[in-house]
Formats: sequence, structure tokens, C-alpha cells
Amino acid sequence: MRPLIVAGVAAVAVGLLAALDRGVAAAISPASTVVTLIGVLGVVQGVRYANARRDRRRLPTDPGEPERRAPAAVPGADLDEQIARAATPAPGGYRDRRDLRDRVRGVAIDAVARDRNCSREAAETAVDDGTWTDDDVAAAFLDTRTAYPLRVRLSATVRGRSRYWYGLRAAIDEIDRIESGGGA
Repeated sequence: MRPLIVAGVAAVAVGLLAALDRGVAAAISPASTVVTLIGVLGVVQGVRYANARRDRRRLPTDPGEPERRAPAAVPGADLDEQIARAATPAPGGYRDRRDLRDRVRGVAIDAVARDRNCSREAAETAVDDGTWTDDDVAAAFLDTRTAYPLRVRLSATVRGRSRYWYGLRAAIDEIDRIESGGGA
């Protein structure tokens, strides 16, 4: 048996006897020897604890994997996908181009109605006849009866892009200009 355990058991036994019998308690006076003995026991325990910690192997703490965020929907992602599909000659592109043109047309009508403070019907007429903008490319995008300007047709041919892409970009830029207060 270890000496510290024996000393601990003896100290507890003496404490219990002192609690039960006043005579034992009177024999143990809190004189300086008892206080010194308690202090020595405290120092011995402190040294013992420090020795135990000194030999312990130190390992770095592993913080674990960071918490993963749940994926969230990105506003406008469906529009970006629709534009990407419409800009490619993939099957179904015609339907995407038509749907996208209708969507942009609706936004243009709303923007013109707000900008000119007119009815939706008047704004629809302005978009249909191309008077909603000074940009002939944007006007040609929403009015299928109007041809794209020659410079756009040449640029599309040289760069290998569709006229639809130029028109879409011009219409979106024009709507943005109107919505930001640039007016028609």
C-alpha cells in the first residue's frame, strides 16, 4: 500500500474519531504542529501533482472539421441558367429564348410604366413599337419586326455569337438604366 494512502486513511480515521468522541478532539488541539502538518501535506501533494503533469505527453488539440453550411438558393440562379441555355445552340434553345424574351419584355414594360408614370397598356405599346428606348439593339430585341443594326449583325458574325445575345444584353442594360433613374 502506498504511504500517502495510508496517511490519508489514518487522517480520515482520526477525524471520524474526533467527531464521535470529544475526548479525542480535545487531545488534538489546533496547535502549530497540526497546522504545520497540514501545510506539509499540502506541499507534498503539490509536488506530487507537478511531477505527474511533468511526465505527461502533450498532444495538440484537434479542433475537428469545421461546420458545413447548408446550401442555399442563389437569387437569380434560374435566370442565369436560362440565359446560358438560351445563348447556346442546344436543343430546346428556341423555347428558352422565347421564354426569356417574354420575361425581359414584362420587366421592360414594368420599368417603362414606372419611369413614365403611365398605364401598363401604354408602356406595352411603347415596348412593342420600339419607342421605349433610344437603343436600337434593345428595341430590336423586343420587337421582332425590327431588324438588328448592321454593326450588330457583323459583330455577331465575326465573333461567333448570336444576335439574340447582343439584343438580350442591350435590353437588360437599357432596363437597368431606366430603373436606376436614367429615363427612357
